[in-house]
Amino acid sequence: MHSEHLQNVKLGWVFFGWFVALSVSSSLVLVLISSGFLPRSSTASDLLVAASVAIGWFLGGFFTCYRTAAAPILHGSAIALFTFVAWFILNLVLGGLTTGLDAWEQINIRGATIALLIQGVAAIAGSWVGYRYAPVRVP
Repeated sequence: MHSEHLQNVKLGWVFFGWFVALSVSSSLVLVLISSGFLPRSSTASDLLVAASVAIGWFLGGFFTCYRTAAAPILHGSAIALFTFVAWFILNLVLGGLTTGLDAWEQINIRGATIALLIQGVAAIAGSWVGYRYAPVRVP
């Protein structure tokens, strides 16, 4: 792809795409919980949450690259990696206020890796689709 340059990455749109992804994912999980479709603990609930995250990050990537029309792989990767930045900042600011423990004392490495992979693949796929359907592309 000819637009995959760091100069084509718009950080403002990355932050906004991450916010859209988080909002859509959270809304989908809230709808699933309130409608009773999300059981307390089972494989089905894990799959529904993973599907909600994938849909949210796909739409966040789509919206970002539809608006920027450049660097879909870099935008999608930046959206997914911004999750770690936000998580780190929130733990520095609010760590230990609710449970008395920091989140990095309780993190499940396997779950965090799977979540990042789902977010990354979905955001990059959404970015590619958004780039494909963008009305004007960066030369």
